[in-house]
Amino acid sequence: MTGWIVIGILIFLILCLVLWQYLELRRFTVTEYEIVSPKVRKEHRLMLLADLHGFEYGKDNEKLLAKIREWEPELILLAGDLIVAGQAKTYEKVLKTLKALVKVAPVYYGFGNHESRADRKNSKLSKDFGEYLKKVKNLGVHILRNQSQTEELKGDRLRVSGLELSAEYYEKGKDTPLKKKYVRKQLGAPASEEFQLLLAHNPAYSEDYAAWGADLTLCGHNHGGLVCIPGKGSLLSPQLTFFPKYSGGLYEIEGKRVIVSWGLGTHTFHIRVFNRAELVAVRLVPEKK
Repeated sequence: MTGWIVIGILIFLILCLVLWQYLELRRFTVTEYEIVSPKVRKEHRLMLLADLHGFEYGKDNEKLLAKIREWEPELILLAGDLIVAGQAKTYEKVLKTLKALVKVAPVYYGFGNHESRADRKNSKLSKDFGEYLKKVKNLGVHILRNQSQTEELKGDRLRVSGLELSAEYYEKGKDTPLKKKYVRKQLGAPASEEFQLLLAHNPAYSEDYAAWGADLTLCGHNHGGLVCIPGKGSLLSPQLTFFPKYSGGLYEIEGKRVIVSWGLGTHTFHIRVFNRAELVAVRLVPEKK
């Protein structure tokens, strides 16, 4: 009889875990950060979305969109992997979300490894992705593929750059250093007078982004490591690196700031343990004199 009790307890615990994950994958939190800079004269509200992977919170992402509208951002910044490369159905879901986002504020889209993979030449995905990209552009979204644009907000000028890393920097099981001056070769020199924002999907190279001159870099990619161990941090990166250094949160590197989102969606391994999905809100404020 004791054996059946043990089995019953195990089944109950497994069911509780499954239910917990089912609910956890349908929730997100809003994390707010304040960034102080002498390069702005007025306060600005920015919003970061990363690693959506076609997820929806409510019908057509109504819950997510409601939080974004509530924050009233002046810029919406996308740090890549909005789609799942091999799942064209996620493209349509993302398009619906983007259609709503452009009505809130200007939207800037930097690519992650899923967008880059889908757009590779001779890829079976490239035709579907090409159609997706055309529709994204028609919505008025600013796509930044190793490009920069300046946005003027209340008299302040913000330079937004999007870095698209090549496939070698996403290979699993490898810790590939960024080539010397890679960021500068892709994007040119950073802004000196304007506040320099950088959308760079992979946070593993955060020191390189700061050394290039990004005042604020916005990343994603790690999904919070799937499992977060209290006191230790994120467990595993998508490159299968244990305890990645830049797993989620705000980091300061040589006077520059890097924010790594815990991401809004998942793919392949749909797990979030002590690692709730995250929408990131940023207040950019002037330095007090």
